[in-house]
Amino acid sequence: MEEKEIRRDRMSAKARERRRKRRKKAVMMERIIVALLIVTFIVGGTVLAWNLVPGIKVSRHLDEANAFMETAAYDDAIASCEEALKIDSMSIKAYRAMAGVYLTKEDRRAAEQVLYRGWETTKDEGLLQEYCIQLLNDAVADINAQNCTLNTLEKCVTAVENNPTGEDGFKLLEACYNRLFMTEETELFCNINEDGICGFDQYLELMNRMIMVYEQNPTEELKAEIIKYAVPQNAALWMEVSHIQDYLSLLERVAKLDENGQTDKLRECLGKAGWIQNIFKEAFDIFEAGEFEPIKEFMQSEEYITIRDQFIDGTMEYWDGKTYIPVSREKMKLIWKDEQWKFSFADFDECPETTGVIKVWGTKQEDAGVQRLCISYEPASEDGSYYPHITYEFVYLYSNVKIGGEYVPQMNYRFETRIATPQGTSAELIGDWGGEHEWTMEY
Repeated sequence: MEEKEIRRDRMSAKARERRRKRRKKAVMMERIIVALLIVTFIVGGTVLAWNLVPGIKVSRHLDEANAFMETAAYDDAIASCEEALKIDSMSIKAYRAMAGVYLTKEDRRAAEQVLYRGWETTKDEGLLQEYCIQLLNDAVADINAQNCTLNTLEKCVTAVENNPTGEDGFKLLEACYNRLFMTEETELFCNINEDGICGFDQYLELMNRMIMVYEQNPTEELKAEIIKYAVPQNAALWMEVSHIQDYLSLLERVAKLDENGQTDKLRECLGKAGWIQNIFKEAFDIFEAGEFEPIKEFMQSEEYITIRDQFIDGTMEYWDGKTYIPVSREKMKLIWKDEQWKFSFADFDECPETTGVIKVWGTKQEDAGVQRLCISYEPASEDGSYYPHITYEFVYLYSNVKIGGEYVPQMNYRFETRIATPQGTSAELIGDWGGEHEWTMEY
């Protein structure tokens, strides 16, 4: 073989070797690149998947909440807790964290609501226990601050509902009773709370809730509290007349738990007040109609005369006064004195917004052996102003009637209208009112 051919063959072999090495290197690079891509995908996918785990996302939001707390950015901390709960509504840590933020803000009510919401969602007994603790702590704060209200009592009742055997709840019920129902004169049952609810309606609901707890889980401690709360011992407790029947119905329920008859006297007192209201309904209807003639028959009725006589003789067990006793349809007060219950209806001065007040006058004054009858009526104020203040007075008495130019003594009616203004009082008196010898005098 010629030298040229040998040289050419050698060069071809080297070229082939170089091409083989280049291909091998290229394949190796491809494999490395593919391997790197696979590793990158695996690692990146793992990180992505890790970040998508709900528990991790919840923890991240709670970490954010903690960071916001360090800078007192409470609203942001609450928002982070809410984000955590959007991811996992069963996160007990998130509910606790959010309640903690509200407590730091000194917003106890919001903290309680969060804990209760958490318990409702998760049924975690720990959250329920914390909720009850916060309620009782809140009640203690109210009591210590001399700010005990029916809302304070509601916190105690709620805690008892969720822990019917807890001693702390009963102790605070006792403390609330002392603050609310062993005071001097109070309008607790007439007050309107921030939700527009009348105090008595709130009290009635709380009493019914306590009774329901007792029926489901009877304990002597709770029974004692129910009976005590049913019979307040304020020196004077104002209430709406319209609540008499509701109160009596409550006392009937409590009486079934009361072996010692502790509700009896109050029930009898309220029953008498209701009876009086029924009697005087007829008189109110007469006065509001503006035709006063029928009041004569009412004044002579057996029931009215009985009330007048008992008032004069001081034998009216639950209702008394000095020279008159008022009857109104809006407000009354229960009076606890000397271990006895009495009641009194609001006078015009005590309830200026009244729709009218009737007064039974009772002074021992006889004419020819006949006791005088006297009743008066003050209608509602005009435009909410006391003046002009009108009083209609009706008296059945023994007096002289001018007949044929001579005065003849006999029983007759006298009707007087008085109108009081800041400048003074004017009056019109009708003698022998409705009789054939009627006369009028103005002064």
